[in-house]
Amino acid sequence: MDGEQTAQWRIADAVAWTTSGNDVVALDLESPTAHPITLQGTAAYIWEEITVSGPIATDPLIRNVADAYDVDEDVVRDDVITLLEELRDSRLVHCCATPVDI
Repeated sequence: MDGEQTAQWRIADAVAWTTSGNDVVALDLESPTAHPITLQGTAAYIWEEITVSGPIATDPLIRNVADAYDVDEDVVRDDVITLLEELRDSRLVHCCATPVDI
């Protein structure tokens, strides 16, 4: 191991969430001013992937999304990363770095 790390995404501990049809509704319970966020379509799929596979690294998550929607990884990469950053900024997911063997 040479010390390289990769981001691992997981649902934050203080988040309540539920599914409603194909949507996911999530709420940060630690923030008294937080509002529920509804995730639809691909965003809901990404949330489900994190809950089932999490913690999950960014690249495998991008690969799973690309496979599920039958598109190239480059097509979804920026959108997946942007969503992950938005969910992190909303305190709904947590990103932690873990060592990687290369």
